[in-house]
Amino acid sequence: MKKIYLCALALSVGTVSFAQYAKQNTIAFKEKATNTVNTVTKAPQDKGLTLWSDDFSVPGNWTATAVVAPDNWVIGTTAPAGSFAIPAILSTTAANNFALFDSDLMCSGNQNATLTSSAITTLGSSPNVSLVFQQYYRNYQGTTWIGVSNDGGTTWVDTQVNVAVAGNGSTANPETVRVNISATAGNQASVMVRFQYIGGCDYAWMVDDVEIQETDPNDLVASDAYYGSANLPYTRIPVAQIQPIEFAMKASNIGSADQTGTMLTADINGGTFTGVSPAVTVLVGATDSLVTSTQFTPPATTGVAYTPTLTVNSSFTDATQANNAIAFPPFEVSQYIYAMDDYSATPGNGGGFSGTDEEFEAGNFYDVVANATVSSVDVQIGSNAVAGNALDAAIYELDATGAFVLVVRTTLVQLTAAEIGTLKTFSLTTPQLLTAGKTYFAAIHSYAGAGEFFYGTSGQSTAQGAAGGVTSLIYYGTMDNPVASKNFYTTQTPMVRLNFDPLTSVDNIAAKATSFTAYPNPSTGMFNINLTKDMGATVNMTVRNVVGQTVINKQVAVTGNQVETISLANYDKGIYFLTINNETVKLIVE
Repeated sequence: MKKIYLCALALSVGTVSFAQYAKQNTIAFKEKATNTVNTVTKAPQDKGLTLWSDDFSVPGNWTATAVVAPDNWVIGTTAPAGSFAIPAILSTTAANNFALFDSDLMCSGNQNATLTSSAITTLGSSPNVSLVFQQYYRNYQGTTWIGVSNDGGTTWVDTQVNVAVAGNGSTANPETVRVNISATAGNQASVMVRFQYIGGCDYAWMVDDVEIQETDPNDLVASDAYYGSANLPYTRIPVAQIQPIEFAMKASNIGSADQTGTMLTADINGGTFTGVSPAVTVLVGATDSLVTSTQFTPPATTGVAYTPTLTVNSSFTDATQANNAIAFPPFEVSQYIYAMDDYSATPGNGGGFSGTDEEFEAGNFYDVVANATVSSVDVQIGSNAVAGNALDAAIYELDATGAFVLVVRTTLVQLTAAEIGTLKTFSLTTPQLLTAGKTYFAAIHSYAGAGEFFYGTSGQSTAQGAAGGVTSLIYYGTMDNPVASKNFYTTQTPMVRLNFDPLTSVDNIAAKATSFTAYPNPSTGMFNINLTKDMGATVNMTVRNVVGQTVINKQVAVTGNQVETISLANYDKGIYFLTINNETVKLIVE
């Protein structure tokens, strides 16, 4: 059973150039970690002269204080152990102890705890100094801070860290963090540092191998990288929906000198496309947002993988170039598929509901730039899904107020055991025209049923406050009729895609040429099926109703060209599907 924690946050779903989205009461959906951000790993690196260090091997060097006991820091080698635990930090000296605030394990709603060092007395002749530490952190809705005091702890200068880690996002394990503390600690005879966690029932923060080093003059750090079209980062773009792709990233100056000539360079496939931003000066301690002046419009050639890499540099040689670049998973132009997920071969499991009495919908936003007829919605079924769940797919249009207006819903089906862990196509009975200039939302819909339903996840969706805005949502109930206070954004991208292939609609599946015919069709219940010896000595014949239940299942020996009769006269009027040797036709009982 999933835990859901609520707070009063208002979320802008993004400033897309089409519909003007209204504010939506949406918060992060607390999820087990199944996917990580696919970016350049920020590996630990030593740089300037180390003036002081501590690896927590002597816990007495630190003082843990909690505003609300007993939710406090601990020093040891035990990994987080809550219901949504993350692994232990892989820091250089993790075997000798590390500091942990396990918010999820303690899980009170009001956590505020500090871990404070003893006095540091080695900085008196060093004007430019940085606090450097290794960490592993997963965010939900808490905040993390480092503090510096030069008066014995009477007053503190606090700096928030991990600002760019989205809800349900995590850092690398480990990640090296550098914070320029020269203004407070430089040339000071006695300094104290502290780590502070503020939140409530979140995930966990681990810290290790803390140092104070001389600060390098030239040190930029990249964050908040973004690529996308009208704020949406697609991984598959149908030929008919090709549009310019833009690039943006933030550059923070943690060095001791202003960085002139700072620019963002966006590269596709090592030179297929190169775009740069205007040069700016980033002052010491400042952060600037950089956007390339040119955009990339991919050609209408399908199947070519485009890998974007975004890099920030200045007029100077950067001290740590490893944290200047962020790479994204590749995207492609496709013939018919519109997708937001990363097409992982080992998808995670997302969604699920907190009880068998609840239903939900989850999916992604899609902008339509040219009129196109959609035929189906493709959904990766999670490996943890349970057979028997009642499912359908839906497509919504966002109106001028940002509300979800149902466009079409597919026929209700029951999930079979064979479909678990596979990509399932939910065909539209009638293909639906999507209008240029409008924004749509494709969703998988799970009713209360046999147990928790899980859809596949792949990649990391953007979260509240991130560049581009939220792209993926999960609403309990339905998108147009959600349960109060159960509207969430999700950062584990649902593998829910729009499919414009005309052969995937129900009508066209039935119309495709097959090696057999069924007649009369429609009928009052009796159908003749012509079989030929070319179909094999034995054929499997299955008839299912519109919710996926098997009503006829038999093997037929084929000795030559012959006619097999089946009867649906004792079943309800409506649509049925006859499958023989993986070919399917639609049967109509009148």
